[in-house]
Amino acid sequence: MIQGRVWVLGDDIDTNVLAPGQPPEMLGLRGAAAEAELVKRCLAAVRPGFAALVQPGDILVAGRNFGQGSHRERANTALIAMGFRAVVAESLARLFFRNSVGFGMPAVECPGITGLVAEGERLEIDLEAGRLRNLDRGGALCFAAPTPTVRGILAAGGMLALLRQRLGQPDAG
Repeated sequence: MIQGRVWVLGDDIDTNVLAPGQPPEMLGLRGAAAEAELVKRCLAAVRPGFAALVQPGDILVAGRNFGQGSHRERANTALIAMGFRAVVAESLARLFFRNSVGFGMPAVECPGITGLVAEGERLEIDLEAGRLRNLDRGGALCFAAPTPTVRGILAAGGMLALLRQRLGQPDAG
Protein backbone atom coordinates (compact mmCIF):
# COMPACT_ATOMS: atom_id res chain seq x y z
CA MET A 1 0.00 0.00 0.00
CA ILE A 2 1.13 3.50 -0.81
CA GLN A 3 -0.28 6.40 1.18
CA GLY A 4 0.53 10.06 0.86
CA ARG A 5 -0.58 13.65 0.64
CA VAL A 6 -1.79 14.71 -2.81
CA TRP A 7 -0.60 17.53 -5.06
CA VAL A 8 -2.81 18.14 -8.12
CA LEU A 9 -1.70 19.38 -11.53
CA GLY A 10 -3.71 19.91 -14.70
CA ASP A 11 -3.56 18.48 -18.20
CA ASP A 12 -0.68 18.35 -20.68
CA ILE A 13 2.27 18.54 -18.27
CA ASP A 14 5.17 17.59 -20.53
CA THR A 15 8.73 16.50 -19.89
CA ASN A 16 10.01 19.98 -20.77
CA VAL A 17 8.14 21.32 -17.73
CA LEU A 18 9.33 18.43 -15.54
CA ALA A 19 13.00 18.71 -16.57
CA PRO A 20 13.52 22.02 -18.40
CA GLY A 21 16.66 23.37 -19.96
CA GLN A 22 20.13 21.95 -20.00
CA PRO A 23 20.90 19.03 -17.70
CA PRO A 24 22.64 20.26 -14.52
CA GLU A 25 25.78 18.35 -15.52
CA MET A 26 26.06 20.56 -18.60
CA LEU A 27 26.32 23.51 -16.22
CA GLY A 28 29.24 21.88 -14.41
CA LEU A 29 27.13 20.61 -11.49
CA ARG A 30 27.56 17.10 -10.10
CA GLY A 31 26.11 14.97 -7.32
CA ALA A 32 23.91 16.71 -4.75
CA ALA A 33 24.30 20.11 -6.46
CA ALA A 34 23.04 18.68 -9.77
CA GLU A 35 20.09 17.00 -8.06
CA ALA A 36 19.18 20.20 -6.19
CA GLU A 37 19.22 22.20 -9.44
CA LEU A 38 17.04 19.60 -11.18
CA VAL A 39 14.53 19.64 -8.32
CA LYS A 40 14.44 23.45 -8.24
CA ARG A 41 13.55 23.60 -11.95
CA CYS A 42 11.01 20.76 -11.93
CA LEU A 43 7.50 22.16 -12.51
CA ALA A 44 8.68 25.73 -11.76
CA ALA A 45 7.14 26.90 -15.05
CA VAL A 46 3.63 25.96 -13.86
CA ARG A 47 4.06 26.36 -10.07
CA PRO A 48 6.98 28.55 -9.02
CA GLY A 49 8.45 27.43 -5.69
CA PHE A 50 6.64 24.11 -5.86
CA ALA A 51 9.73 22.02 -5.08
CA ALA A 52 10.00 23.56 -1.61
CA LEU A 53 6.47 22.43 -0.73
CA VAL A 54 6.73 18.74 -1.61
CA GLN A 55 7.56 16.33 1.21
CA PRO A 56 8.96 12.79 0.90
CA GLY A 57 6.12 10.34 0.34
CA ASP A 58 3.74 12.78 -1.36
CA ILE A 59 1.71 11.66 -4.37
CA LEU A 60 1.40 13.64 -7.59
CA VAL A 61 -2.04 13.60 -9.24
CA ALA A 62 -2.40 15.02 -12.74
CA GLY A 63 -4.84 15.32 -15.59
CA ARG A 64 -4.56 14.03 -19.13
CA ASN A 65 -1.33 13.53 -21.11
CA PHE A 66 1.03 13.64 -18.14
CA GLY A 67 4.68 13.16 -19.10
CA GLN A 68 4.17 13.67 -22.83
CA GLY A 69 6.90 15.12 -24.99
CA SER A 70 10.52 14.29 -25.54
CA HIS A 71 12.10 11.23 -24.00
CA ARG A 72 13.67 12.69 -20.84
CA GLU A 73 14.48 10.30 -18.05
CA ARG A 74 15.35 13.35 -15.97
CA ALA A 75 11.63 14.12 -15.81
CA ASN A 76 11.13 10.96 -13.77
CA THR A 77 14.26 11.35 -11.66
CA ALA A 78 13.32 14.96 -10.86
CA LEU A 79 9.98 13.85 -9.40
CA ILE A 80 11.68 11.10 -7.40
CA ALA A 81 14.31 13.55 -6.11
CA MET A 82 11.52 15.94 -5.10
CA GLY A 83 10.14 13.21 -2.86
CA PHE A 84 7.14 11.94 -4.79
CA ARG A 85 6.29 8.33 -3.99
CA ALA A 86 3.91 7.83 -6.92
CA VAL A 87 2.19 9.54 -9.85
CA VAL A 88 -1.49 9.02 -10.66
CA ALA A 89 -2.90 10.67 -13.77
CA GLU A 90 -6.00 10.63 -15.93
CA SER A 91 -3.65 9.45 -18.69
CA LEU A 92 0.13 8.96 -18.93
CA ALA A 93 2.56 9.11 -21.80
CA ARG A 94 3.85 5.61 -22.48
CA LEU A 95 7.56 6.55 -22.22
CA PHE A 96 6.96 8.37 -18.94
CA PHE A 97 5.25 5.25 -17.57
CA ARG A 98 8.09 2.97 -18.70
CA ASN A 99 10.75 5.26 -17.25
CA SER A 100 8.84 5.46 -13.95
CA VAL A 101 8.78 1.69 -13.66
CA GLY A 102 12.46 1.53 -14.60
CA PHE A 103 13.31 3.93 -11.76
CA GLY A 104 11.03 2.16 -9.28
CA MET A 105 8.33 4.81 -8.96
CA PRO A 106 4.73 3.69 -9.46
CA ALA A 107 2.87 5.57 -12.19
CA VAL A 108 -0.82 4.76 -12.46
CA GLU A 109 -3.29 5.72 -15.15
CA CYS A 110 -6.69 6.20 -13.53
CA PRO A 111 -9.47 8.05 -15.35
CA GLY A 112 -11.51 10.07 -12.85
CA ILE A 113 -8.68 10.65 -10.36
CA THR A 114 -8.83 14.45 -10.56
CA GLY A 115 -12.47 14.30 -9.45
CA LEU A 116 -11.71 11.98 -6.52
CA VAL A 117 -9.09 14.02 -4.66
CA ALA A 118 -8.29 17.64 -3.95
CA GLU A 119 -4.87 19.02 -3.20
CA GLY A 120 -3.75 18.29 0.35
CA GLU A 121 -5.99 15.26 0.83
CA ARG A 122 -4.52 11.83 1.46
CA LEU A 123 -4.67 9.03 -1.08
CA GLU A 124 -4.12 5.30 -0.65
CA ILE A 125 -2.99 3.24 -3.63
CA ASP A 126 -3.22 -0.55 -3.66
CA LEU A 127 -1.20 -1.58 -6.71
CA GLU A 128 -1.94 -5.27 -6.40
CA ALA A 129 -5.71 -4.79 -6.18
CA GLY A 130 -5.78 -1.96 -8.73
CA ARG A 131 -7.66 0.32 -6.38
CA LEU A 132 -7.14 3.76 -4.89
CA ARG A 133 -9.04 5.47 -2.12
CA ASN A 134 -9.41 9.02 -0.82
CA LEU A 135 -8.58 8.66 2.89
CA ASP A 136 -10.06 12.04 3.85
CA ARG A 137 -13.43 12.22 2.06
CA GLY A 138 -13.91 8.61 1.08
CA GLY A 139 -14.53 7.43 -2.42
CA ALA A 140 -12.54 4.98 -4.48
CA LEU A 141 -11.59 4.20 -8.06
CA CYS A 142 -10.26 1.11 -9.79
CA PHE A 143 -7.44 1.03 -12.33
CA ALA A 144 -5.67 -1.65 -14.31
CA ALA A 145 -3.33 -3.22 -11.77
CA PRO A 146 0.30 -3.51 -12.86
CA THR A 147 1.38 -6.92 -14.04
CA PRO A 148 3.32 -9.13 -11.62
CA THR A 149 6.49 -8.33 -13.59
CA VAL A 150 5.98 -4.58 -13.20
CA ARG A 151 5.12 -4.97 -9.49
CA GLY A 152 8.34 -6.97 -9.06
CA ILE A 153 10.42 -4.21 -10.66
CA LEU A 154 8.74 -1.59 -8.47
CA ALA A 155 9.19 -3.68 -5.32
CA ALA A 156 12.90 -4.07 -6.07
CA GLY A 157 13.30 -0.29 -6.44
CA GLY A 158 13.68 -0.22 -10.22
CA MET A 159 15.43 -2.12 -12.99
CA LEU A 160 19.01 -1.55 -11.81
CA ALA A 161 18.16 -2.63 -8.29
CA LEU A 162 16.40 -5.73 -9.63
CA LEU A 163 19.39 -6.63 -11.79
CA ARG A 164 21.75 -6.17 -8.83
CA GLN A 165 19.52 -8.47 -6.76
CA ARG A 166 19.49 -11.13 -9.43
CA LEU A 167 23.25 -10.90 -9.89
CA GLY A 168 23.83 -11.00 -6.15
CA GLN A 169 25.53 -7.61 -6.11
CA PRO A 170 25.13 -5.10 -3.27
CA ASP A 171 22.94 -2.05 -3.79
CA ALA A 172 24.99 0.85 -5.15
CA GLY A 173 22.55 3.43 -3.70
